[in-house]
Amino acid sequence: MSFARRFMDSAGWFNVGMKMNFFLALLLVGAPLVILVTGETLTRTELLDKLGLWAIAGLILLLPLSKLLTYVVVLFPIKQLNGLCLEIQNGNLNPFDEIPPEPARQDELQKLRHNMFWMGHVIGSRQKEIRTAMGKLEEAQKQIQSSIDYAELIQKAFLPPQKELAAEFADSFLLWRQRDGVGGDSYWFKKTTNGFFLGIIDCTGHGVPGAFMTLIVQSMLDRLDANAFEKDPAGVLTAVNKLLKEAFSSNSGAERPDDGMDCTFVYVADDKSEMVFSGARNYLILRNTDGSLAEYKGNKKGVGMNKTPLDFEFSNQIIPLEKGMRFYMLTDGLIDQVGGDRRLPFGRKRFKTVIEKDHGEMINQQDELYESFVDYQGIEKRRDDVLVFGGQV
Repeated sequence: MSFARRFMDSAGWFNVGMKMNFFLALLLVGAPLVILVTGETLTRTELLDKLGLWAIAGLILLLPLSKLLTYVVVLFPIKQLNGLCLEIQNGNLNPFDEIPPEPARQDELQKLRHNMFWMGHVIGSRQKEIRTAMGKLEEAQKQIQSSIDYAELIQKAFLPPQKELAAEFADSFLLWRQRDGVGGDSYWFKKTTNGFFLGIIDCTGHGVPGAFMTLIVQSMLDRLDANAFEKDPAGVLTAVNKLLKEAFSSNSGAERPDDGMDCTFVYVADDKSEMVFSGARNYLILRNTDGSLAEYKGNKKGVGMNKTPLDFEFSNQIIPLEKGMRFYMLTDGLIDQVGGDRRLPFGRKRFKTVIEKDHGEMINQQDELYESFVDYQGIEKRRDDVLVFGGQV
């Protein structure tokens, strides 16, 4: 028999308590009265002896009878209620086989027992609803994650194979970590007649919106005739700026979303004699053969942004190259990541500290850079996508 069933059956104990009151009253009050009424045939001494014996017996039985009455009327029902609370605490929110009857009298313990049933019933119903909702949420999350995984495959399909990049350099690395599987960071590589273009791109947004932006930008870049812009990465940025602003222009006259990209674009000649750099709110860092670093800053306008005029022309910077030089292009996800004891950004200084060291192969440099980044981030949430390219000519 379940605890709740036994508890329901024990309701009779409350009636027993009432009977015990009647029994005690009969025993302690009624019996002496009977003795007095029937004591007419007794002598005074015999009557007094019987009343004395009765009083002595009453005093002896008073404490155990009081304890028994207290247990029956109060402690036992409370013990039963505590047992029921323990069952509810252990997860059995519906311990009753059937609804306890409504209390017929103004008995607070019976009311409490009845209310505890409804408390468990309501909590159990709410938990069932929550489990149902959580199941639906989990299924929706699985579908969303499945869509993101597929979107990641699509995004990667738009990107040039990394082996094509590696083939153009004596040594290189590409550190690409999207915050949400898919994101707004991407890269572009295009061969021309006498060299190649390489771009590191940071589109507005991250996650799925950022990934859509990268697909739009990649599509626009692939539409351009790269040979027509040879040695002119600024011309590529100028052309894409116009295409983006026209694509996002609104015929309704409403303000268009401020979508676009920050980027670093370079053109490298096949003979590796020079590099032409152009940037949109981004920069390039060059490591000379003696280990010193030089930084080249791009224009202060983003490509396709609202504050960038439609006819804005980006500028080029020509950088002579020597064998053994290394250059680095990156988005702001690594530099801006908060971490450390003081919750400050990772910063360019830490980045430069890593890349100015001689690590031998550049993959070793990538590993140290990423380890430093993860250690610095610590328990902080990842803020943005991370993309860093390093190449040695």
